[in-house]
Amino acid sequence: MRRSAFVSTFVSVGNSSQAFPRLLEKVAELAPHLPQPVTVQCGNSPFMSSTCAVRPFLGMNEFAKSVADAKLVVLHAGAGSIIHAARAGKIPVVMPRRAKYGEHVDDHQVDLALELENSGKVIVAWEPEDLDAAVARALARTPVTAGDEQGSVMAALVRECLEAYASGRR
Repeated sequence: MRRSAFVSTFVSVGNSSQAFPRLLEKVAELAPHLPQPVTVQCGNSPFMSSTCAVRPFLGMNEFAKSVADAKLVVLHAGAGSIIHAARAGKIPVVMPRRAKYGEHVDDHQVDLALELENSGKVIVAWEPEDLDAAVARALARTPVTAGDEQGSVMAALVRECLEAYASGRR
């Protein structure tokens, strides 16, 4: 069965082995109010919804197409996912996975999200209650043009953030 060529809202939690219920539960609550249809890549998080199309995992081509086709992109704050969004000309809403909630082994996504938020590359929802306002900000933005140059700049910025994190230079 062929998927629709236009996915209005695309949500992805990545492929971490830890579940990410904070983001998914809030998306389920907001789904009727988001641009339709809503597609959720839930990874290893148990998630069912009557208002969202749910897929555990997508191949890279399908993931990239879903990001590119979406009007609204909501992601975990994973570097690879954010780079895909930048290459597609998107400024995603991101919610970092947090160690204190058992969503990741450390808080590198927090540091990455903060750095990218400060440079205007993402809109961060730190907690579920922040998601409504972050989505409203994202939908109010003028879309940017996709391009490899922007993706390359984002990839370099992400790489720099990760290197700083790894060396302890936060």
